[in-house]
Amino acid sequence: MKPFIALIFCMSLLFYSTMLDANACQQNLGGELDLLPPDIIETLKVVSDAFCEIQVKQSDTIYRVRVTGSVRKISEQAEYIYQCLKKDGCSIYQNQEAIQEYKTIKNISREKLEAKIQDQLKRNCYISKHLSNRAVDIGTRSMPKSLVSLLVDLLKNTEYYVEGKKYQPMVVDRSHGTGPHLHINFEPYYFNPAKCPKEYRFQTD
Repeated sequence: MKPFIALIFCMSLLFYSTMLDANACQQNLGGELDLLPPDIIETLKVVSDAFCEIQVKQSDTIYRVRVTGSVRKISEQAEYIYQCLKKDGCSIYQNQEAIQEYKTIKNISREKLEAKIQDQLKRNCYISKHLSNRAVDIGTRSMPKSLVSLLVDLLKNTEYYVEGKKYQPMVVDRSHGTGPHLHINFEPYYFNPAKCPKEYRFQTD
Protein backbone atom coordinates (compact mmCIF):
# COMPACT_ATOMS: atom_id res chain seq x y z
CA MET A 1 0.00 0.00 0.00
CA LYS A 2 1.53 3.32 -1.07
CA PRO A 3 1.88 5.61 1.96
CA PHE A 4 0.07 8.94 2.05
CA ILE A 5 2.26 11.80 3.24
CA ALA A 6 0.88 14.98 4.78
CA LEU A 7 3.06 17.87 5.88
CA ILE A 8 1.49 19.57 8.89
CA PHE A 9 4.23 21.98 9.85
CA CYS A 10 1.95 24.98 9.46
CA MET A 11 4.49 27.74 10.08
CA SER A 12 6.49 26.68 7.04
CA LEU A 13 3.53 27.62 4.86
CA LEU A 14 4.31 31.26 5.57
CA PHE A 15 7.53 30.93 3.59
CA TYR A 16 6.18 29.16 0.53
CA SER A 17 6.36 31.15 -2.66
CA THR A 18 4.41 30.63 -5.85
CA MET A 19 7.32 32.15 -7.75
CA LEU A 20 10.00 29.58 -6.83
CA ASP A 21 12.80 29.04 -9.30
CA ALA A 22 11.88 25.74 -10.96
CA ASN A 23 15.49 24.53 -10.81
CA ALA A 24 16.40 25.67 -7.28
CA CYS A 25 15.14 22.57 -5.48
CA GLN A 26 16.03 19.86 -7.98
CA GLN A 27 18.01 16.99 -6.49
CA ASN A 28 17.61 18.42 -2.99
CA LEU A 29 17.33 14.90 -1.52
CA GLY A 30 20.23 12.51 -2.00
CA GLY A 31 22.66 10.12 -0.39
CA GLU A 32 22.05 6.51 0.65
CA LEU A 33 18.49 6.08 -0.60
CA ASP A 34 18.61 2.90 -2.70
CA LEU A 35 17.64 0.41 0.01
CA LEU A 36 15.14 2.53 1.95
CA PRO A 37 11.44 1.53 2.13
CA PRO A 38 9.01 3.64 0.05
CA ASP A 39 7.32 5.24 3.08
CA ILE A 40 10.65 6.57 4.36
CA ILE A 41 11.73 7.87 0.95
CA GLU A 42 8.41 9.63 0.39
CA THR A 43 8.54 11.23 3.84
CA LEU A 44 12.08 12.47 3.32
CA LYS A 45 11.13 13.87 -0.07
CA VAL A 46 8.25 15.90 1.41
CA VAL A 47 10.57 17.24 4.13
CA SER A 48 13.45 18.01 1.76
CA ASP A 49 11.13 19.88 -0.64
CA ALA A 50 9.79 22.06 2.17
CA PHE A 51 13.31 22.57 3.58
CA CYS A 52 14.57 23.75 0.20
CA GLU A 53 11.59 26.00 -0.56
CA ILE A 54 11.97 27.80 2.77
CA GLN A 55 15.66 28.42 2.07
CA VAL A 56 14.95 29.72 -1.43
CA LYS A 57 12.72 32.36 0.14
CA GLN A 58 15.25 33.31 2.82
CA SER A 59 18.71 32.95 1.31
CA ASP A 60 20.83 32.44 -1.80
CA THR A 61 22.57 29.44 -0.21
CA ILE A 62 20.72 26.13 -0.31
CA TYR A 63 21.62 23.27 2.04
CA ARG A 64 20.45 19.90 0.76
CA VAL A 65 19.15 16.91 2.69
CA ARG A 66 21.71 14.13 2.40
CA VAL A 67 21.16 10.68 3.89
CA THR A 68 24.55 9.58 5.25
CA GLY A 69 23.36 6.34 6.86
CA SER A 70 20.53 3.91 6.20
CA VAL A 71 20.49 0.11 6.43
CA ARG A 72 23.55 -1.03 8.39
CA LYS A 73 25.74 -4.10 7.97
CA ILE A 74 26.24 -6.38 10.96
CA SER A 75 29.99 -5.77 10.81
CA GLU A 76 29.43 -2.01 10.99
CA GLN A 77 27.08 -2.38 13.94
CA ALA A 78 29.58 -4.60 15.74
CA GLU A 79 32.24 -1.91 15.34
CA TYR A 80 29.91 0.75 16.78
CA ILE A 81 29.10 -1.48 19.74
CA TYR A 82 32.75 -2.36 20.32
CA GLN A 83 33.68 1.32 20.48
CA CYS A 84 30.75 2.49 22.60
CA LEU A 85 31.22 -0.32 25.14
CA LYS A 86 34.73 0.96 25.72
CA LYS A 87 33.56 4.58 25.85
CA ASP A 88 30.45 4.68 28.03
CA GLY A 89 28.84 1.25 28.10
CA CYS A 90 26.54 2.03 25.16
CA SER A 91 24.05 3.97 27.24
CA ILE A 92 22.77 5.73 24.11
CA TYR A 93 20.92 2.63 22.88
CA GLN A 94 17.28 2.06 23.78
CA ASN A 95 17.60 -1.72 23.86
CA GLN A 96 19.61 -2.19 27.03
CA GLU A 97 18.61 -5.86 27.15
CA ALA A 98 20.70 -6.34 24.00
CA ILE A 99 23.55 -4.34 25.52
CA GLN A 100 23.56 -6.56 28.60
CA GLU A 101 24.00 -9.60 26.36
CA TYR A 102 27.14 -8.01 24.88
CA LYS A 103 28.51 -7.22 28.32
CA THR A 104 28.41 -10.92 29.28
CA ILE A 105 30.79 -11.85 26.42
CA LYS A 106 34.19 -12.94 27.77
CA ASN A 107 37.26 -11.55 26.02
CA ILE A 108 35.00 -9.45 23.82
CA SER A 109 35.99 -8.85 20.22
CA ARG A 110 34.39 -7.48 17.08
CA GLU A 111 34.00 -11.02 15.75
CA LYS A 112 32.19 -12.19 18.89
CA LEU A 113 29.93 -9.13 18.73
CA GLU A 114 29.04 -9.94 15.12
CA ALA A 115 28.07 -13.47 16.15
CA LYS A 116 25.95 -12.18 19.03
CA ILE A 117 24.19 -9.62 16.80
CA GLN A 118 23.40 -12.38 14.28
CA ASP A 119 22.02 -14.50 17.10
CA GLN A 120 19.87 -11.60 18.28
CA LEU A 121 18.46 -10.92 14.83
CA LYS A 122 17.23 -14.51 14.61
CA ARG A 123 15.23 -13.76 17.77
CA ASN A 124 13.79 -10.54 16.32
CA CYS A 125 16.02 -8.58 18.69
CA TYR A 126 17.54 -5.39 17.22
CA ILE A 127 20.17 -3.26 18.91
CA SER A 128 19.67 -0.59 16.24
CA LYS A 129 16.77 0.37 14.01
CA HIS A 130 19.37 0.80 11.26
CA LEU A 131 19.65 -3.00 11.19
CA SER A 132 15.94 -3.29 10.41
CA ASN A 133 16.02 -0.48 7.81
CA ARG A 134 13.71 1.73 9.89
CA ALA A 135 16.21 4.51 10.61
CA VAL A 136 18.28 7.01 8.66
CA ASP A 137 21.02 9.51 9.44
CA ILE A 138 21.16 12.95 7.82
CA GLY A 139 24.50 14.73 7.94
CA THR A 140 24.54 18.23 9.48
CA ARG A 141 28.28 18.91 9.80
CA SER A 142 28.36 22.13 7.74
CA MET A 143 24.74 23.19 8.30
CA PRO A 144 23.99 26.33 10.35
CA LYS A 145 22.29 25.62 13.68
CA SER A 146 19.20 27.56 12.65
CA LEU A 147 18.73 25.30 9.63
CA VAL A 148 19.36 22.17 11.69
CA SER A 149 16.55 23.29 14.02
CA LEU A 150 14.30 23.97 11.04
CA LEU A 151 15.00 20.55 9.57
CA VAL A 152 14.28 18.89 12.93
CA ASP A 153 10.93 20.70 13.17
CA LEU A 154 9.96 19.75 9.62
CA LEU A 155 10.80 16.10 10.26
CA LYS A 156 8.98 15.90 13.57
CA ASN A 157 5.86 17.52 12.16
CA THR A 158 5.49 15.48 9.00
CA GLU A 159 2.87 12.74 8.98
CA TYR A 160 3.13 9.53 6.99
CA TYR A 161 0.87 6.51 6.76
CA VAL A 162 1.78 2.82 6.68
CA GLU A 163 -1.03 0.30 6.19
CA GLY A 164 -3.56 2.99 7.08
CA LYS A 165 -1.96 3.98 10.37
CA LYS A 166 -0.53 7.47 10.96
CA TYR A 167 3.03 8.02 12.20
CA GLN A 168 5.51 10.87 12.62
CA PRO A 169 9.33 10.55 12.53
CA MET A 170 11.27 10.58 15.79
CA VAL A 171 14.40 12.74 15.56
CA VAL A 172 17.54 12.83 17.70
CA ASP A 173 20.31 15.40 17.14
CA ARG A 174 23.61 13.55 17.58
CA SER A 175 27.30 14.32 17.26
CA HIS A 176 28.89 10.89 17.85
CA GLY A 177 30.02 8.26 15.36
CA THR A 178 30.50 9.72 11.89
CA GLY A 179 30.06 13.30 13.12
CA PRO A 180 27.14 15.70 13.57
CA HIS A 181 23.94 14.20 12.19
CA LEU A 182 20.24 13.77 12.77
CA HIS A 183 19.19 10.23 13.59
CA ILE A 184 15.60 9.62 12.50
CA ASN A 185 13.52 6.59 13.50
CA PHE A 186 10.50 5.57 11.46
CA GLU A 187 7.76 3.47 13.00
CA PRO A 188 6.45 0.82 12.60
CA TYR A 189 9.56 -1.10 13.67
CA TYR A 190 8.01 -4.59 13.44
CA PHE A 191 9.83 -5.54 16.64
CA ASN A 192 9.99 -4.37 20.26
CA PRO A 193 12.77 -1.74 20.27
CA ALA A 194 13.56 -2.27 23.96
CA LYS A 195 13.37 -6.05 24.34
CA CYS A 196 15.26 -9.17 23.35
CA PRO A 197 13.06 -12.25 22.94
CA LYS A 198 14.75 -15.39 24.28
CA GLU A 199 13.29 -17.79 21.72
CA TYR A 200 14.29 -17.99 18.06
CA ARG A 201 11.70 -16.66 15.63
CA PHE A 202 11.91 -18.07 12.14
CA GLN A 203 10.75 -15.97 9.23
CA THR A 204 8.66 -17.66 6.53
CA ASP A 205 8.48 -14.80 4.02
